[in-house]
Amino acid sequence: MTVIPGLVRRAAAEAERHLRGGIGLFVRVGRDLERSVELGRLLPGYIERVTILEQAVHDQDAELRTIRTELDSLVGQLNDRLLPRIDERMDDTERDLAAVATSLIRTGRDTAGNGARLESAERRIGDLRTKIAQLEQRTGLWRDLQSTVARFGDDLDAMRARMALRAAEPPADASPAPVQNITDRPA
Repeated sequence: MTVIPGLVRRAAAEAERHLRGGIGLFVRVGRDLERSVELGRLLPGYIERVTILEQAVHDQDAELRTIRTELDSLVGQLNDRLLPRIDERMDDTERDLAAVATSLIRTGRDTAGNGARLESAERRIGDLRTKIAQLEQRTGLWRDLQSTVARFGDDLDAMRARMALRAAEPPADASPAPVQNITDRPA
């Protein structure tokens, strides 16, 4: 008869264990319901914040597109107005320099009395060379400015693309806590 009381004790312990597990399950279900009600109250606020963020991103995108259009127009105008004229001026100056240098060198070498003129011509040639160097430097600066403006436009495009990606992602601070599945039991 000692077997039956042991079996009864085991059955009672097993029933008590199942009973406590069921109570724990009821407590978890109650917490999950409270959390669901709280999340239901917070959801309209999150939707409103997302709508405001979407509108801000849309407005910024429109502003960036306007800036990009203006930059493209500015670069086009600068290219059309300045670069052709700079190249023409450089070509004209180089031709003038070659003509002056050739004529003065020939004339100055023919007569000894033209030494002063030759020195004056050499000074003028030096001045013209200085002006050519300055003009070339300005042309280089202009081309650097043009490439910088073009890179700025590319940066604006990249920024617009990043803003579009950020608009698609949910805000990090607005994500609700993960809800545990009712059937999950802690190990």
